[in-house]
Amino acid sequence: MKGLLLKDAYQMWSYTRWIILASVAMMLMGTFFMKEGSNFFMLYGGFLLGILPMTLLAYDQNGRFSAYSAALPVTKGQIVGGKYLIGLCGMVLAELLSMTALAAAQLLWGTVTVQLTVATLLQVAMLTLLGNIILLPLAYRLGYQKARYAYYLCIGLLASFMGYFVSSGDNALNSLLPAQGSLLVLVVVLVAALALYALSWRLPVAWYGKAEQ
Repeated sequence: MKGLLLKDAYQMWSYTRWIILASVAMMLMGTFFMKEGSNFFMLYGGFLLGILPMTLLAYDQNGRFSAYSAALPVTKGQIVGGKYLIGLCGMVLAELLSMTALAAAQLLWGTVTVQLTVATLLQVAMLTLLGNIILLPLAYRLGYQKARYAYYLCIGLLASFMGYFVSSGDNALNSLLPAQGSLLVLVVVLVAALALYALSWRLPVAWYGKAEQ
């Protein structure tokens, strides 16, 4: 398992480090746009970090890694689990970057409310997790080239979702996140998303290697 994670770490450094750098840049831009209460760039940074597992999987499938992995002392569950673990790491990194950006925005502009903080952290978590919940099973079953059409659909839906909240401002946030219990909402939604994320892992294990046949 350590070898699989090390392989993915080398691939991220070689092929996907620009995604991480772009996410950090988006978070920095989000700090300045928080002066007007807009968290769009923070959400986009989280979205970029959420596609790391899909990007690494595309490289694996293009190189027919499943054929090589048959000779390795690892199980299908460990191989698929490595990609899901990277997805969780992407979510944690996105949340840490978001909290840092929100704290900086509060120090600079004083416009960050508790509700906006909770809403931003929720939306960032959903962007990094839900894309993988939908796309990773499809990519293992159909291949990343076919799954990318579902990816484009997810982009459209998420863009509409983010655009709605950006244009609606505090009114939409207030309707979803009452002042009392905001932290509880964050915890409950995150636990539910993580549970769904864990359950979605089973399908790719059963479908591992089918897309490359």
